[in-house]
Amino acid sequence: MFYEIRTERARPGHGTELARYMDETVIPLHQEMGMRVVGAFTAADDEDAFVWIRRFEDAADRERVLAAVHGHPGCPSLVDDLSALSDGPASTVRLEPTPRSGLR
Repeated sequence: MFYEIRTERARPGHGTELARYMDETVIPLHQEMGMRVVGAFTAADDEDAFVWIRRFEDAADRERVLAAVHGHPGCPSLVDDLSALSDGPASTVRLEPTPRSGLR
């Protein structure tokens, strides 16, 4: 099992709009396709940053879920809308919990 922490960057001044779009549209679609989203956050010190944490059982689970999301008929418009709000590509950090982690 592993987690991914993704940070999305909004165009300057559009952080609230990006957060709302992620919460109301992007994340629900991912969850509908089987992704486990552990949490979604705005950054207290950066109004244009949105951070979400995704959990996968293994690489095959990640591939399956992302293929389902990208194959969904609503995905192209979602990508267009997200691109219009975003200030560049998202950054992703993969984390693997330690044996004593509470997130195992």
